[in-house]
Amino acid sequence: MTKNDEDNISPRVIAISSGKGGVGKTFFSIHLAVKAVRQGLRVLLLDADLGMANVDVMLGISGRGSVKQVLAGRSSLSEVLIHAKQGFDVLPGGSGFAELSALSSNQQQILMDEMREAAKDYDLVLIDTAAGIGDNVLFFVASAESSLVVLTPDPTSLTDAYALIKVLSQQRDVHRFMVLVNQVDAFEGELTFRRLMSVADRYLDVQLDYVGCMPSSKDVQRAVQHQQLLEHGEAYKALDATLKTVLSRPRDDSRQGGLQFFWEHSLGQSLSEEQTVGVPV
Repeated sequence: MTKNDEDNISPRVIAISSGKGGVGKTFFSIHLAVKAVRQGLRVLLLDADLGMANVDVMLGISGRGSVKQVLAGRSSLSEVLIHAKQGFDVLPGGSGFAELSALSSNQQQILMDEMREAAKDYDLVLIDTAAGIGDNVLFFVASAESSLVVLTPDPTSLTDAYALIKVLSQQRDVHRFMVLVNQVDAFEGELTFRRLMSVADRYLDVQLDYVGCMPSSKDVQRAVQHQQLLEHGEAYKALDATLKTVLSRPRDDSRQGGLQFFWEHSLGQSLSEEQTVGVPV
């Protein structure tokens, strides 16, 4: 019997997303998984950028399959999981599979069934989504207990982050978001967050929680290029502080409790809703 069976507690589920690509979302997801493992948690990282996945590439690992085999019914989730040397498990999303860009209702059901069974062995499930407001992104974020949005101070990133939050709040009933600003110092990070919050407070029914920032650094660039973790330097200190903040946040009871919400609520959501994202900024 696992710890979760004994305590009857479902794992916490956090979706990490962004309005725009290239803002460091996957980099943060991997380091969040590592931080959680070092705190003694059992962690599953789902690469939910289906068809264009890169978690396994950034970690320098490979396995026997991906979520594509799971959705096709050819493999169980446990058969395609990869155990990273950093101590957590990875469900690869697969790369080059255009047909996975929008899951059907049947595929959602298959994935939820597999996740429900696998989740018994974990304390924390992290979902690294694709960027943007595609059907898969909305499905995964709405299915999670907590949502973390990553952005940079670039105007297009800020605008796209707002668009993502708008669509999730108005179409998927997600109203609480943690926010991480990347590639900034502390002052600019706070300023960027306030810009986002000022518009969100005016036009949306949401609560934004600023969890921290991380500066631009050659150390980060080298870590990504060499498929390594960031382990030292000023950027690491800022990153580590943000990781601690995210993991210390209490569970969000409004999302009805972790993975139980993950596999029950979103299956009833229609993925054909209009996705209008005009940004009044």
